[in-house]
Amino acid sequence: MLPITQNFAAMLLTLYCGFCYGFVLISSASAGAGSLSEKHFFEVGKSWDYDYVVRILLNEKGAIAKDVGFSVRGDLLVESVWSSEYRRLLKFTLKSPRLSIKSKKSHEDGGFTSHSSKLDSVKTTSFYGLWNMGKVEKVLLPKGESPTVSNFKRGVASLFQFQLLDQEITEDDSSGRCSVSYFSTAPNKFTKSKELCENTDLPHIITPDFVLSATIQSKREALYELDGEIRHILNIEAKEEHVVFMTAEEDVGNKVEVLQTLKFKETGSCPIINLDKFEDVFQKVVNEEGIFTEESLITQKVHIKSDDIKSFSNTINDYRDSLKAKSLGSLASAKSIIPLVRAARKSLLDDINKALQSKKNQKIQHQLIDILGHAQTMDSYNAVMKKIHFDDKKHEDLCERYLWALSLASQPNPEIISGLIEKYKKLINIPPKVKETLILSIASMANRLSKLPDKPGNTKIINAVKETITNGLDNAKNDNEKFVFLRALRNLKVKGILPTLMDVIRKGNRKEGILGWKAIRAMDPSNWNEDVLAIAKKTFYQLDKEHDSSSRTLAVDIILTSNPNEETLTNIIYFLLSKDKDFEVKQYAFQLIKMLAEDDPRFKDRVVRIIQSNPVINNYHILGQKGFSLALKRKFMDNPSSNGTLLTIQEMSTGIVKRGIVNVMMDKDGVSQEIFSLGIFSAGLGSMLSNDPDAASDDVATAGMELAVLGTQLRPFKFFEGQGELMGHVWSGTASDMTTAYQVLPKYKENIHIIPQQP
Repeated sequence: MLPITQNFAAMLLTLYCGFCYGFVLISSASAGAGSLSEKHFFEVGKSWDYDYVVRILLNEKGAIAKDVGFSVRGDLLVESVWSSEYRRLLKFTLKSPRLSIKSKKSHEDGGFTSHSSKLDSVKTTSFYGLWNMGKVEKVLLPKGESPTVSNFKRGVASLFQFQLLDQEITEDDSSGRCSVSYFSTAPNKFTKSKELCENTDLPHIITPDFVLSATIQSKREALYELDGEIRHILNIEAKEEHVVFMTAEEDVGNKVEVLQTLKFKETGSCPIINLDKFEDVFQKVVNEEGIFTEESLITQKVHIKSDDIKSFSNTINDYRDSLKAKSLGSLASAKSIIPLVRAARKSLLDDINKALQSKKNQKIQHQLIDILGHAQTMDSYNAVMKKIHFDDKKHEDLCERYLWALSLASQPNPEIISGLIEKYKKLINIPPKVKETLILSIASMANRLSKLPDKPGNTKIINAVKETITNGLDNAKNDNEKFVFLRALRNLKVKGILPTLMDVIRKGNRKEGILGWKAIRAMDPSNWNEDVLAIAKKTFYQLDKEHDSSSRTLAVDIILTSNPNEETLTNIIYFLLSKDKDFEVKQYAFQLIKMLAEDDPRFKDRVVRIIQSNPVINNYHILGQKGFSLALKRKFMDNPSSNGTLLTIQEMSTGIVKRGIVNVMMDKDGVSQEIFSLGIFSAGLGSMLSNDPDAASDDVATAGMELAVLGTQLRPFKFFEGQGELMGHVWSGTASDMTTAYQVLPKYKENIHIIPQQP
């Protein structure tokens, strides 16, 4: 076992104070004890001495013998010093606390061995709880005491909050606001269990994407034994377990177990405060023992200063080799992200500036920019803005790298979004690539912000982003500018943009229509209302005007994935009989129906029934549609926790891939999350490869690639635009050169949960 230092012992004390929790004392009507209104409960002038033990163990989920942890033992003295009707003032004193640690060398006492610590010199202090018919109305805590120690005392006071009757109620204690169940198991034995405990005062971070989030399973239960006359507690055994694991990989996680016992030793007597009013009692306690404050049982936030977190500049020294380009994509690179992001969030502007300016770090500038993008603090943002400038073409790569990192962070900072909007509006000479990436990143950050718990000002920021994009779309000077803002709406994908997108589809040109449908398709299907489905049908069947084939395939995709009714599904299948000249659209629709039928047996039964009901459709001439378009889904990972699938869509035109997509999807409990999407597109190439006069197009010869990471669309990467560029690549051989399109250190998941561990 590793040697235990004095600092480690101090850390255990901190954990002890942070993790320790109160006990639960309950009784039952069946015990024959009457009600809590009887005055022998916590009879004034009496005291009760208990042996108190708490053990905390940390382990990997599913592991048995690898746990580490500590134990604290002490004597708890409880004195009833004042009463008025059913109210009691209970005085609590924890004496002689002693620390033990888990050791492989120890074969006694559950594997724990005594260890010296600062607990040995802790000053014994008392605190009070005002008890009223089973409820601890408030606790009196010494002023100036550390929040960690105060929280521990709240837990001890929560021990004496109980009810006699079997029931289910809501209680506030040191675990938070919980749903509590009382149940009697014998005349003098009871259980108390708590679930759904919430404490909104404690910070928490939840990744909004379900598949990438963490799952917490908690169990809190305590067993009690009272004496035969139901006058005091004999024993309490409280068990608590919290398991935290990755939603998509349930084998990866940790488990915290807490066992707490309270054993009765003896009854004694104590001095009584002979005053009528509680206010006078409180003043007497203050005069004799010092200043106390009145507090609730709810655990308060603790700011812990950790010496383990170095400054950002010093942390880089530990991971510099892992950040070099040769290590990208390796385990060493992945391990460096968390400590560096943590250090960046704790560091101030000057330290981050120092790291960015250091000559030793010049070869890892891009990686540091990634880290600072995920940090999402104003100090990190201001440091980067001092290093790079959006309107400087020399900084183009670093600017895009930083914006990509910002757009992937699961917890966007509203102040940074506001700062980016201001720069977008004020800076005039931003290079086109950076300007497009800037507005796309702003939109993506606003979308992620909309998924987080609402806070004051968040809605205002989201509306400001929406207004910036829609105003830009309305005032665009040419089609290329419009396309940029339509792609930004695709990243924003909040419900309020639907009217704008549908207006673009109705009134815009063919390319605008495609981008409008792509934006709607990227939204959560719950946002597809009847108006969206109505315009989708008009687009697919071309009832209002001619639409591009890509718009039509996107429209039928939305219709079919919206659980269409029998009439709608029948009409789409009967569309295969139509004389529509765009056979690739019919082939795509049929391939999509087949793909959906493979995943959904009920949908398959509906399709088969419709086809078999009409002999005209149920034959090879119709079911063997002409064309090369396809849609298919194949699993690449299948385990009990989640499934991984590859979704491939290929829309063909004149024998050339017009729109191709490969999506990497993660599926969990019926929820699908797009992890990565690689798409290719082309236009204006039909006339070069086909003799069909219908293949002629006014489009400029273009081909390129589209990438989306966690739903964030990046700007398109064009291979060439125009036949001149195409032939230039052919004759020069540059089309064969390897070129990095996208490179980033991502931090996809971020979950922070603070769980007060009380029974």
